[in-house]
Amino acid sequence: MSNIEPESSFDKSKGITSGVQVLPSYEDADDQVLGPLPTSRKNKAKQVLKSLVTKEGWLGDYDYGALMIPYIPFVTKKQNKELPFYTVNERLPHLLLFILGLQHALAMVGGLVTPPLLLAGPAGANLGTESQLYLVSACLIWCGVGTAIQVSRFKIPKTGYFFGTGLISVTGTSFAFANIALAWLTQAYADGTCSYDTDGVTKLPCPEEFGAILGTATLTGLFAIALSFVPPRAIRKAFPPLITGTMLMFIGASLIKSGVNNWAGGSGVTCASDHTVKCTAGTREEYWGSATFIGLGFSCFAVIIICELFGSAFMKSASVFFGLIIGMIIAAATGFFDKETITSAPAGNFLWVQTWHLSLRGQLVLPMIAAWAVIVAETIGNVTASSDVSRMPISGGEFESRIQGGVLADAVMATLAGLATVPPLTTFSQNSGVIALTRNASRSSGYMCAFILFLMGIIGKFGAIFCAAPASVIGGFTTFLFGAVATSGVRVLAYARWTRRDRFIATVGMGLGMASLCVPDWFSYFFTYTGTSAGKKGLIQAVVLIVEEPYLISALVMIILNLCIADELPEEVAKEEEGATTSSEEEKREWNQPNVRRERTESRVVREEAGPSGSGSGSGSGSGSGSRTEPEGESIEMR
Repeated sequence: MSNIEPESSFDKSKGITSGVQVLPSYEDADDQVLGPLPTSRKNKAKQVLKSLVTKEGWLGDYDYGALMIPYIPFVTKKQNKELPFYTVNERLPHLLLFILGLQHALAMVGGLVTPPLLLAGPAGANLGTESQLYLVSACLIWCGVGTAIQVSRFKIPKTGYFFGTGLISVTGTSFAFANIALAWLTQAYADGTCSYDTDGVTKLPCPEEFGAILGTATLTGLFAIALSFVPPRAIRKAFPPLITGTMLMFIGASLIKSGVNNWAGGSGVTCASDHTVKCTAGTREEYWGSATFIGLGFSCFAVIIICELFGSAFMKSASVFFGLIIGMIIAAATGFFDKETITSAPAGNFLWVQTWHLSLRGQLVLPMIAAWAVIVAETIGNVTASSDVSRMPISGGEFESRIQGGVLADAVMATLAGLATVPPLTTFSQNSGVIALTRNASRSSGYMCAFILFLMGIIGKFGAIFCAAPASVIGGFTTFLFGAVATSGVRVLAYARWTRRDRFIATVGMGLGMASLCVPDWFSYFFTYTGTSAGKKGLIQAVVLIVEEPYLISALVMIILNLCIADELPEEVAKEEEGATTSSEEEKREWNQPNVRRERTESRVVREEAGPSGSGSGSGSGSGSGSRTEPEGESIEMR
């Protein structure tokens, strides 16, 4: 999820390895940029029919064992054989096409369904199980459509612009918007815009504000569409790694609170605030934070870790999904699974089965614009990573056109998402890891992934599986996902130069962001206005939302400082980096050679005990000489 161009792992100085297709340069004809010219329809039909009746067409020569067999210590051997690399436009055997498409879908489905589960659940607008079922299915359908468009890539007629990346760029619902929406809904329930039940704890459904979130996101999406025509270099300058990394880190850190609350038994429910009341999950009742709930959520966490340690390439890329499934199986076996939700779910689902009244909230405009900036920055980084692992250029005209096409497709599909009754979407980064793991960059597997996501959304029972899971299971795997978001932010921060200027900007942003993260309501009592002016109330709400949302306040302050504080002179930067490099090298030598550090310490102590040479009596000098000699002998023995 970074916006940094990683250094390409493909060594171009060694030439092109076998099986790698070299695409023409960007300066060639436009149709060549999009891939090889298609053959006639008749020849295509013959090739397809032939592939359906041959072993080569179904299986190919792929090593399926390396993809599927897990590593078990002392039982199986690690695979040393290198898998073949499938290029962007290469055809895949039918079985491999389905497996790799399913792998991409499973790698992202856990993160894809998390925002709708949170927004429609008790932690969000509490829209009810039926709306939650619909929202999960609608997000799967729309993300399948968005993925197909990103993979396709075509040139906009009579312009020099493209639409789509032409790579395996999958789309899922955005965590940045989910974070803002949850914060806004929390504020809406607190100020009375949304209502509580008579107990003062249980949230009543608030569809009006959910519709306002979708409507505001749709209107502010025009900002992202405009950004897609700005050169990526200018966007990276406005949002350098220092700012983007901090924003991502705080987004993940803020969402972890929701994940942990669900892990302990539920968020936004009576039992979460009144610990004398038991939480209901399926046919079981337990206290919030009980060992039962914690253990149930930990089962998801443990399975994810086990998949990473011993799983095959397929299991590692889909570890979050496997963790969720195992957690659900354990929940069903112990009575925590709500079977009624699956039974009552519709067999099929589609977009616009449910709708909400779309409206605009002025208080959400600035926070939404910041979220759109995050989406654009994420897309640039994700397309860069996908280009790198797909062995495509990560510099030059062709690369810039892929960035532009990816950002434009992302912005348009995310903007139209509100009209499709779903939250905005963005490109996901974890699928770049799937490409590197399976050595498959073929776009055909991207189309298969889009088809599987679309099919998952149409089948209503599939979305019901996630809604029927107990809150502790959802919390277990979402905590891992949110931790991954925060970790991606830390990784992006590693690309910053960390000059004195950068450290100062980061200190200010981190300080204010941490303040809002640790004490969420610290700014709630700043304004004392009690009048009836809707405009003033809206402005106050917007300011409070920005200040109390960690990634918004940190981003706002850091962007201003980044524009106002002049860059350091190249000589100063080089001098500081040289000093930092020398210091880090010395520290590394000392930590890697502890005896050297110990010798230095002992010799310094000896010199202090001996005193300056020539001082004191002869016996004192002799004592000093002896004191110097013995430790040196000891240090020689240690060496």
